[in-house]
Amino acid sequence: MEDKEKYLIDVANDKTYQNQFDDYHKEFSKWRTKKGNPYGYSFVHDTREHTYVDGEGYFQKSADIAERKALVKCLGLLGVVMIIILAIDGITSLMLYRIFQDPGADAIYYSGIDSPTHEFNPLLVLLYCCMNLLKYLIAFLIFIKSTGIPLKVAAPVPKGAKLSKSGIFLILVIMVFSRVFNYVISLIFGLINLDCVYDIAIHDPNNFVSDLIYLIFNCVLVSIVSELFFRGAVMQTFRQFGDTFAMLVSGIAFSLTYYDISSMGYAVLCSATLGLFTLRTGSLKSAIIMRITASVSGYALTRLVIDSFTNGRIVEVIICAFIMAVAAFIFARLMCNGKWAFTVKDDPSELDTGEKLKLFFTTNSIVIWLVGVAGMFFLIMRFK
Repeated sequence: MEDKEKYLIDVANDKTYQNQFDDYHKEFSKWRTKKGNPYGYSFVHDTREHTYVDGEGYFQKSADIAERKALVKCLGLLGVVMIIILAIDGITSLMLYRIFQDPGADAIYYSGIDSPTHEFNPLLVLLYCCMNLLKYLIAFLIFIKSTGIPLKVAAPVPKGAKLSKSGIFLILVIMVFSRVFNYVISLIFGLINLDCVYDIAIHDPNNFVSDLIYLIFNCVLVSIVSELFFRGAVMQTFRQFGDTFAMLVSGIAFSLTYYDISSMGYAVLCSATLGLFTLRTGSLKSAIIMRITASVSGYALTRLVIDSFTNGRIVEVIICAFIMAVAAFIFARLMCNGKWAFTVKDDPSELDTGEKLKLFFTTNSIVIWLVGVAGMFFLIMRFK
């Protein structure tokens, strides 16, 4: 009897996901092939079958139509969720404007490093942090509820996954580079009197409780929930269209929540690194710890500089130099031992990356979100 299996194309069950555990594969394949799931890219076809269309003749069905439909659906949902995040950020900026006459009061600008102009009481900081936490929690819940993607896939944290210590040092290096980048950008923009964000951080030198609330909520809890959304729900859902594309989509979405050009360098590098280590370890554990480490370290350095501008600057440079020296030593040893390499096994799909990006930038909800992001950029822009 003729073996029918060799004639079958099954894009969902035939695909493997690098560094993932068996439970992940089973749950993801089951979700993708679930009947009536518009967000799953699934295609099974017998290559011997052809369809006849009047005026066109016989043709063989292809997987690109199924992929396009699923991709458009996923992009549409992502755009809607990002608009919700943008709306909550807009409400937060409006709140800050009503209180401080400054929609960017939650950011520390270079012109105000030596003398913070805003005082935040604990209740206001708690409200601000809850708004930040809420937007990512709502986004995560809407995304997994709408797609029906299993939690084991949307938030992969298997017991056997290891924590990448090298990733922690790498994210600290990126944090250092971002501070240097921000300083250089501030000098350039200073020529046209455009102020730059020194660090996204609420800090009140006269209120320790406010700083502690910000540290716990915004640097720890928000980091966890936002990673669950970006490197979890979003990136894992889009992996069915290729790992590289999934990293691009989650990276763009993540980077454009910063609303400030001086923070873009950090956001892009941070997102790419977190995405790589999530794929490399098969778990969100490393990404979450890396994100918390970068957020807490950055906030601590910012506090140090603001509380004692002259001495703080000197100590900041010494700490950053120490981080770079330790990281250089560690990465040199890893490279010599052949244990340091970034490789993303990107299973090619029916649509090329250019076509998928075109769909991304032409999806209605994505376009509306991007226009809103541009508006937020101008809203918080400050001239000296």
